[in-house]
Order: sequence, then C-alpha cells, then structure tokens
Amino acid sequence: MSRPAHAAAWQAADRFFFAPASTFPFAVLRVAISLFILLQLGWLLPAWDYLYGSEGYIEWFISNDLFRVRALLNIVDLADALGPYGISDQQVLYGFTAGYALAALGLLSGWHSRWLAALVCLLHFMLNNTALIFGYGVESFTHVGLFYLIFVPSGDYLSVVSRPAPAPSAVANFVLRILQLHLCLVYFNAGIAKLGGTDWRQGEAVWYTLANTNYGTLRMYWLAQVPLLARLCTWWVLLIETLYPVFIWWGRTRPFWLANIIVLHLSIGLFMGLYMFGLVMLIINVAAFGGLRARQPALAAAGLAVIK
Repeated sequence: MSRPAHAAAWQAADRFFFAPASTFPFAVLRVAISLFILLQLGWLLPAWDYLYGSEGYIEWFISNDLFRVRALLNIVDLADALGPYGISDQQVLYGFTAGYALAALGLLSGWHSRWLAALVCLLHFMLNNTALIFGYGVESFTHVGLFYLIFVPSGDYLSVVSRPAPAPSAVANFVLRILQLHLCLVYFNAGIAKLGGTDWRQGEAVWYTLANTNYGTLRMYWLAQVPLLARLCTWWVLLIETLYPVFIWWGRTRPFWLANIIVLHLSIGLFMGLYMFGLVMLIINVAAFGGLRARQPALAAAGLAVIK
C-alpha cells in the first residue's frame, strides 16, 4: 500500500513543479517591474544627488564603510575606476543612472529579456549597495522580481518584437512555483513575527502606526473613538499574513485571499505613505497568484499577448 501512495505523491509533486506552463505570468511581471523601476526613478530623480551622490545625505566615504556588501560592486567602485580618467563622481552617477534607465526600458521592450533582467538586477543591486540605508523593503522585493526574471524567457508576450506564442515550459512552471513558495514564506514569517509582539496580539498595532506622525499620512485620530475597529484591522493583518500559505493555494479561497493582500498593500501605501512598497508587493502577488496562466488565452485574444 505504501508504494502506490508514495508513487501518487511523487506524481503529484512532479505535476506541481514540472507540468509545462505558459511564460505569460513572467511577461506581466517583466512589464510591471520595468514600469515600476522607471516610475520610482522618476519619482526620486529630484533628490537623486542627495540620496546616492558622493556628497549626499550620507557621503560615500561613510556609506562605503558602514552599509555596503563588500564582496559586491557599487557605484563608488565605478567612480574609483573612472576617476583617474578625469571623470567626476557626479558624472559617474549620472552615467550610471542613464544606463540603469536604458536597461529598464530594454527590459520593458522584451528584447533579450533574460540578459536584460540580469543587467537590471546587477545595476539595481549596485545602486542599493551604494546607499543601502535608503532601502526599506521595496528595494528587496524589486530585486526579487528581477531575480526570477533571469531564469525564464519573458519576452515572447507583451513585447515589441513579434514572435509566435511559445510552447508551454516546465522551467516556467518550476520558477513560478518557487516564486509562489517564496511569497508564502515571506508572509508566514511576517505573520509569525507580528504574533510575537504584544501590540499585535492585543490589537493595538494598527492604531499605534496610524497615530504615529512618522508613518500616518492621513488624520486617523478618530479611530480612538472606535477601538474595536482598530483591533479588528490589526487582527485582520495577522490573519491574512499568517494563513497566506494555507488559503492562497486553494482555488475557492485564493481570489478572496489575494484580494485581501491587495487591499492590505494598497492600505500600506495610502495610510503609511509607503506607496512604492505597496505597489511592488501588489505586482509580485498578482504575477504569482493572479491566475494569469489561465487567463492568458483571453488576454491574447484581446490583443494584449503580443504587442506587434
């Protein structure tokens, strides 16, 4: 009896990880992450020198000693290499930024998508390795999205290059499953970590966050008059995050759980001012669990699968 059960379990695992699947979800991820990077770049550009320049809020000689991953490159290394040729730190930063924007545009186009995903991923890491202190989660998950795009060709859909629809790929399914499991670990860890905090268990964390002028972007002091609502919101966050790995897989509960995750991240952007973090998490969740593989034929019929 054990052998058939073992064989059935092995077959189920094989289907789960290696059944051929469309690369369309990664095309959606590619387009969304590329647009997100360009949007973030445009948003931060007025303060770019202050954030990443050699004489910014934290000067290079400080950030290079305290915050960088020493085994990996950053913009300071690039400036040190080009300095002897008369190229200033500011010119290096501007040249790097232009290259970063062009690489993101290339990734958006779908041209040589895996190579450009690797290039954007490297440039994105170099940028954050220069001023890591300015990252607050959004950079980590942008990097996650770029990292997964390295392993799957995503330029066959939503691309400026007209190509025939590719055959389903076992690699695409495997990488998507790993991304999905990655998200499950992220949310479960976040939920369990919150459960360790007294404020979360007592239902006070949301109120403290919204009443904190460092985070709260809207005047939510009226919540003090309805403490039950604040508690319910706090416990809702705990429930949605901790049970994410359970209910995001089941077809009947997935739309509800995904909708709640989207509401959670929209709320983080709206009420805490972490707009970019909320947006990048929304992008990754929709690409991973939005049912894009099933909807791809309908989207293709609508003319969205390949931009000619």
